[in-house]
Amino acid sequence: MQRLFVMFPDRGPGLGLLWLRLCLAGALCAPGLHDGGLVVLCALGVALLVLGWLTPLSAGLACAGLWLQGAALPLLALPLALLLLGPGAYSLDARQFGRRRLGQRPPPNG
Repeated sequence: MQRLFVMFPDRGPGLGLLWLRLCLAGALCAPGLHDGGLVVLCALGVALLVLGWLTPLSAGLACAGLWLQGAALPLLALPLALLLLGPGAYSLDARQFGRRRLGQRPPPNG
């Protein structure tokens, strides 16, 4: 997962990506999606998007849910944009797969 995203932007761009995730989650909560088996697909997609966890999977679920709903093409571009941009710093993906500081190990005794 770490190789999918070059960086996890914070501040303004990170807030913009958070807003994109929340708007996409709101679009999945539209009234037309709540028929049949799509409820589980949409609920899982919304939960993953709000948390920012497994963003490629959640963007794929969002794209599938919106496509099955028959959403307009501009609305289908939102999950694709999120897939290309990444989750941002304010997500569980950033906590799990974000930058790590590597330190030196102490030399072995002996």
